Amino acid sequence: MEWLVELFNILISFAYSSFLSIPRMFKDLFFWVLDQFLTFAEWIGNLILSLFEPIDISQYLTGIPPNVSWVFMMIGLPNCLIIIGSAIVIRLTLQMIPFVRLGS
Repeated sequence: MEWLVELFNILISFAYSSFLSIPRMFKDLFFWVLDQFLTFAEWIGNLILSLFEPIDISQYLTGIPPNVSWVFMMIGLPNCLIIIGSAIVIRLTLQMIPFVRLGS
């Protein structure tokens, strides 16, 4: 009869361990979904950047006269374009959050 009590204790221990591992499973599932989402976002980013590879921007930048380039640098045009571009990217990213309207 002692073996039955030992078997019951083993089953109780197994059930308790299984119950304690449920939050860890959900945490791992959350991190797996997040990892898959970020991998997909990285793939989309690489796909978009690969569309611009055939375009040689250096030929356009070297065609700008030095005086015009100096004026652009003095008025801060490159910094302005970087700020505007990053603001557009952040706005589009924030609009992809569920329950937020696109186009607002």
